[in-house]
Amino acid sequence: MAGGSALKKVNWVGIVLLAFSGGTIYMMPYARSTYYDPLMQGLGVTNTELGMITGFFGLLTLICYFPGGWLADRFSAKKMLATSFIANAVLGIWYSSLPSFKVVVFIHILLGIFCTLTFWAAYIKATRLCAPPEAQARAFGFVEGIRRVVSTCIGLVGAWLLSQAADPVAGVKHVILFYGILNGALALAIILLMKEYDASGLAKTGASLADLAKVARIPEVWMISLIVLMAYVSFRSQDIMTPYSTNLCGITAALGATLASIRYYGMGFMAIAGGFLGDKIGSTNTMILGFVVIIATNVLFIVFPGSPQTLWTFVIVMMSFMMAHFAMRGVYYALMTEGHVPVAATGIATGIIATMAYSPDLFAPLFQGAILDAYGKDSHTGYNYIFMVSIITAILGIGLCLYFKKRIAAKIGRQPADSHAA
Repeated sequence: MAGGSALKKVNWVGIVLLAFSGGTIYMMPYARSTYYDPLMQGLGVTNTELGMITGFFGLLTLICYFPGGWLADRFSAKKMLATSFIANAVLGIWYSSLPSFKVVVFIHILLGIFCTLTFWAAYIKATRLCAPPEAQARAFGFVEGIRRVVSTCIGLVGAWLLSQAADPVAGVKHVILFYGILNGALALAIILLMKEYDASGLAKTGASLADLAKVARIPEVWMISLIVLMAYVSFRSQDIMTPYSTNLCGITAALGATLASIRYYGMGFMAIAGGFLGDKIGSTNTMILGFVVIIATNVLFIVFPGSPQTLWTFVIVMMSFMMAHFAMRGVYYALMTEGHVPVAATGIATGIIATMAYSPDLFAPLFQGAILDAYGKDSHTGYNYIFMVSIITAILGIGLCLYFKKRIAAKIGRQPADSHAA
């Protein structure tokens, strides 16, 4: 089918609403990535404690991905997503008071639940249902790309709020409150505008324990989990690039937050490019190209260490690193179509994939915080260890992609099947 005809079948209203949802919900729990030093100062915590806060969020996401996938195959995406944003609005207002360390940990535990159990798998399944099989990579690419544009705008407003405040602590309070209000607005938009994604009978399958076991026996689901895991370990290394730029390259906290917003959200347009590339050359091949760029950029980080004199070299390499990652993120879940995972099993498969693939949300912040406390934020040594981990995981990712391609080719040769059947 021609590309233009496939795009005409995409539910663009659903794509845009899902993109806005995805572009808003994670701004608050991942504030560490953009407002590292102001947040640490406002909460009165160490690098390790700040890593622990994000680590607890990661722990709950890890716990909730799998049951969230099961829920997504049983209940309405609209109700699940609305629940997530209502809860996050309340938690954002609470978090903006900058309470004690223990309270902030508890807030992040709740954020982990409502950003995952009731959100992620429902979000992925709804996206998959918005497009025909031949436009899957583009659908995921557009959602990822638009959500990053949305997040960029939100992040830039946050950076402006930080710069206008009397001090960094007041600024970070205003930013978190702003995030809470946005979550409330999204809850209202979902309730008023989102359609129920069950008209086709695919959004709610009444998944049983037997269905869980059946999906868990699909080898391709586990292969996709490992491929995305290798990419995501490297992606989480971007969390330390803000302290890297402020402490080693000598820029201000406000400029660091601006660069972080552009880095973390502004590069999202590459997900759209990755989606088109994925539908043209295959999602697995797109992942391989991304891993190659990750290896090259991390080698450059080590060979050309950042400093005030090499700031723009660091920025260029950093943005190239992030562009590769977002091109890959645009096809993460399109790998399910390439791997012939049934649409009706999307929720459960997403739960399995996300549980394994996003486990770095649990251990990466703790590892990074401990390394930076051990070597100091003004020394290249700790950062280089983190960059080396990215290189190793990218090499492993290429190997896994090649094996995945080999398995799919053999599977098609043995038994051609319609991978898109419910």
